[in-house]
Amino acid sequence: MKVLVIGDSHVDENQKLDRFTALNNVIKNTEGLTHVISIGDFLSLNALSGWDRNKRLLMEDRRYHLEIRAGREALEQMQYGLEDTDLTWIYVEGNHEDRATRYCEEHPEMQGTVDVRAGLKLDNRGWKWVPYKTNYNLNGVSFTHIPINGAGKAIGNPNVAHKALQLYHNSVVFGHTHTLDIAGLHRQNAPHLNQALSVGCFFEHIDEYAKGSMTNYWRGVVILDMYSRNRFDIHTMSMSQVKSYGK
Repeated sequence: MKVLVIGDSHVDENQKLDRFTALNNVIKNTEGLTHVISIGDFLSLNALSGWDRNKRLLMEDRRYHLEIRAGREALEQMQYGLEDTDLTWIYVEGNHEDRATRYCEEHPEMQGTVDVRAGLKLDNRGWKWVPYKTNYNLNGVSFTHIPINGAGKAIGNPNVAHKALQLYHNSVVFGHTHTLDIAGLHRQNAPHLNQALSVGCFFEHIDEYAKGSMTNYWRGVVILDMYSRNRFDIHTMSMSQVKSYGK
């Protein structure tokens, strides 16, 4: 079983999407690939940002329907020519997609209109939807956007992979932090090592809120060779490798 994991992509209408055409080439040529998992925050949904909604100048010209259109284009590029394959496609909802849910909670008249899953036509494209703060479990490994602690909050850096192992009794793979972090933990009397992996991100820009800060972002995708239950080998492919693949 081989899994390609795409970190936070933060697609919006103002960026080039050629990385998804390059990713399509990687997917087509990765021997033995069985699953493609988008680990959450595939979209930015800047138009629905609760952080920015009172910043009128910053919010000017942001449009939900344009972000959805960009997301559809990215998916079309990624899946081009792969419609009839046996690949399993998993779309994990992140906190950015959850902006749509929170927006509808404040604006119930938009329920059914503001809908990421429907807007991206994920069901028609063959993607399985995994709600935010839940897990997709595959061969003993949990895939989630970000582990949530006992206070209901997302864990974060530093040492985010180690923190994840304090919350899970099995191996876990996640996104959200945009950083690449790996940890392992073998508990007393446990049959095997548990692994935790933060997969980095799959975008090239710097978000407005992160400008001027030290980000430590790792950009690319990760391929996991799940050689036995709860265990995997890790192959990283940087963004530059993805974009030059096959050239």
